[in-house]
Amino acid sequence: MRIIIYEDNYEKFYPLINLFPQFRLRVGGRTIAENTALLFRKVKIDFVARPMFNIDPVRPQEPTLYLSSRLLLTARFRMPRVDSRIVVNGQTVGFARNKPPFPGSLSEIKDALETIVGLMPVKGMIMNDLWEIITLNTSLPIHQCSLGRGRGIKSGIAYARGKSIYTARGAQIHRMVFLDATDGPIYIDAGAEIRPFSSIIGPSYIGAGTIVDRAKIIRSSIGPHCRIGGEVEASVFQGFSNKYHEGFIGHSYIGEWVNLGALTTNSDLKNNYGPVRIQIGKNEVDTGVTKLGCFVGDHAKLGIGTLIPTGAVIGSFVNFAGGGMMPRYVPDFKWVIGNKQDTYDLGKAIKTAQTVLSRRNVQMSHQYEQLIRTLHGQFCRSN
Repeated sequence: MRIIIYEDNYEKFYPLINLFPQFRLRVGGRTIAENTALLFRKVKIDFVARPMFNIDPVRPQEPTLYLSSRLLLTARFRMPRVDSRIVVNGQTVGFARNKPPFPGSLSEIKDALETIVGLMPVKGMIMNDLWEIITLNTSLPIHQCSLGRGRGIKSGIAYARGKSIYTARGAQIHRMVFLDATDGPIYIDAGAEIRPFSSIIGPSYIGAGTIVDRAKIIRSSIGPHCRIGGEVEASVFQGFSNKYHEGFIGHSYIGEWVNLGALTTNSDLKNNYGPVRIQIGKNEVDTGVTKLGCFVGDHAKLGIGTLIPTGAVIGSFVNFAGGGMMPRYVPDFKWVIGNKQDTYDLGKAIKTAQTVLSRRNVQMSHQYEQLIRTLHGQFCRSN
């Protein structure tokens, strides 16, 4: 048996999936793909994504599970003996195929789904829309940490409350740090550093190499190699991003290589306590969610004193300068100062991105540069 994870309704997760496939989205302490791999540790996993990512076509020759990137499994299951749709609470999130032909592209997978009648119920959670990542994020760490026991994780930290606190080998927790796992586990990954006068309230995950400095982190997932200060609540940082100073980020998703200037703060609750609406392009959607902050795409840079309105959607390579309240929606490759918006020059955007990556000792690959150019081309065609 093998597994293929495929992108599914990825357009609903703009701008978070501009520069990486949907199955790399972080929910809880792991990405969607890592969550599946945790359950099927000895099974080969391949991927099918948009052509822009240049993933080699997959043509399996054995029984295969096709799983949607919107699926967050919470329990392993056996390969059914007959072709079946994989369903969670009656909603289709993949299928099992036992014999050829095995689909190898997104269009072929879509066609195959229409021909399968049998049903295979499984245990898991489904993300149908962008904001559901925020609502599901606090549930996943509890499940993921329980699966992670016995894999080089040790417990026992001073100034801690609750027993479900795990640190990977190489994590460093200084004195004068408070960890509270009363309401859910805390996992501090390899090479992370929690500096004095920081507090972390679970369920929370701190990624490998991340530095938490005088911060208050509540029910959040922080990816690898971030720099976090101030207050973060019920949020996800994909990885490699900075929020090193005072300010509040709540009920939000921050992409990769983002920099949030000092005192950057978002609103996650309307004054009338009503459901939050978000805007993408010319369309507005009622999320039905009362507590919802912002969604920030990769390589966005928000200057000091930025105020982010409730339900804001900020595209990739957005630069906002001058402080104060920014617009609720800013598309990709925009340079915003006050009420003026200009298109961010592609060459300058790439050069800045190369500099940012080098600060984490990462060299921009030719493939990554081409992804940026492809995204810019898509932006130009739509505007």
